[in-house]
Amino acid sequence: MVLKAFNRFIENLVDRVRVRVLGPHLLQDIRLLPLGSTVDDAISLYGPFDTEEPNEHLPQSSCYCFQLNDLHAIDVWQWKGRVHAVIYHSARGDADMDLETMFKVYGEDKCWHEVNKGYTYHRDDKNVRLWCSAMPAIGVGTVEYMTADSEAKRMVEHGG
Repeated sequence: MVLKAFNRFIENLVDRVRVRVLGPHLLQDIRLLPLGSTVDDAISLYGPFDTEEPNEHLPQSSCYCFQLNDLHAIDVWQWKGRVHAVIYHSARGDADMDLETMFKVYGEDKCWHEVNKGYTYHRDDKNVRLWCSAMPAIGVGTVEYMTADSEAKRMVEHGG
């Protein structure tokens, strides 16, 4: 018990020193926006957005881009009044640590299943997808939104 408390103390100390020396470069160093929240919630967390771009394929969907600091930019996709996807861009992130942070924050105590190792994951309930291609970007989104966006894109491409 004492050893666990000591280890937690040391981990917290190392994290604080790392953040002071290197800056908040990991996703665990910033507040992550829950899916299902609103753009107003994002503004409360990150300040005003820099740009807003409507989704050209899917009505009622827009991307709001936030430049949190020199190390983090965040794209928030809102659809039907709720956040359905978030993409985090970290200039000096750590792929493994950031992926673990995303699993923990967006997992809701559910397991993740690997679809393509290192690239695509589905949450156990199959309601949320997580993806990363190459650092520095890593994203999470609802399957409902991703499916609707794909279908809308396909309809536009085929003239329907």
